[in-house]
Amino acid sequence: MSGLEKLSPYAMPLMIAGMVMSYDDQKKQGRELAEQGAIQKALNEVAAGQAIAIGQMDAAEERRSADIIGSRAVAVAAAGGAGGDINNLIADIKGEGSYRASIAMYEAESQSERLKHEGFQAERMGRKQKKEMGRRAFGTVLQGAGSVLSLSTKST
Repeated sequence: MSGLEKLSPYAMPLMIAGMVMSYDDQKKQGRELAEQGAIQKALNEVAAGQAIAIGQMDAAEERRSADIIGSRAVAVAAAGGAGGDINNLIADIKGEGSYRASIAMYEAESQSERLKHEGFQAERMGRKQKKEMGRRAFGTVLQGAGSVLSLSTKST
């Protein structure tokens, strides 16, 4: 009896066990990839909220700076004896402050939307990779089944 004939009874169970292990590993990898995508989306949602909060603080700071500059302008104008043009100057300063506050909020909202989009894409990619790993796992089963059938027909 040759060594090949001695291994023959063990070959089929080993092939089946290897096929099952490979299938299980590929399915597990798919689940992990999908989980990573979902986690990235959640992290990006948090970062998007933080970007808006930072934008709100920056906008408030721009308004505060405009108010301070406006107050200083009033003080300097009063000390210098100017009167009539100060209202237009203060309106211009406050308008500039509002403009800068709007820019700060726009930038924050743009960053927030970009982060949300990246999170959505990460989640979508994770789901896509999970499906791909499921197809690979199914292919492994088919390939293993073909090998088992091939071995079983050779042994008969």
